[in-house]
Amino acid sequence: MSDAFDRLKKKGIRPTVPTRDTSLVKKENTEMLNDEMTEFSHLKKTQKQDFIPSEGLQDNAAIAHKEQQSDLPETVRRTIRLEEDIDTELNAFCTAKKITRDTFIEAAFMVCSGNQALMQEIVEEAKKRYQQRKQAGEQRKFQTMAKKINT
Repeated sequence: MSDAFDRLKKKGIRPTVPTRDTSLVKKENTEMLNDEMTEFSHLKKTQKQDFIPSEGLQDNAAIAHKEQQSDLPETVRRTIRLEEDIDTELNAFCTAKKITRDTFIEAAFMVCSGNQALMQEIVEEAKKRYQQRKQAGEQRKFQTMAKKINT
């Protein structure tokens, strides 16, 4: 019995691997980086203002690009569930018109927002569909529960 215990004890000993350096900056380069930082920190204020590095020009271009992008509307990613037939028809329609489903939904909402009668009709249809999906979900839940009970 003690022989088996000794074998298990020996098997539990694993070789060790030396730890590796996961730092982003190697130790040799840190002194050089610190020297560069202190070199600029000793400049006079007037010299600092006159000094414009090439990276600063790139930063200005990046800021201008961000300002242009701020004018653009922000989008949000969502997933939607559609009936299989409607999904197929919508994909075919959007492909034929060379638009995306997202832009079609956005445009449809914008047009409906301006037409209250159309919006009301759509809301009523949506409520009917919501009730149908709710009932279908409950039926699927009961079917699943019945399967689990019978097995």
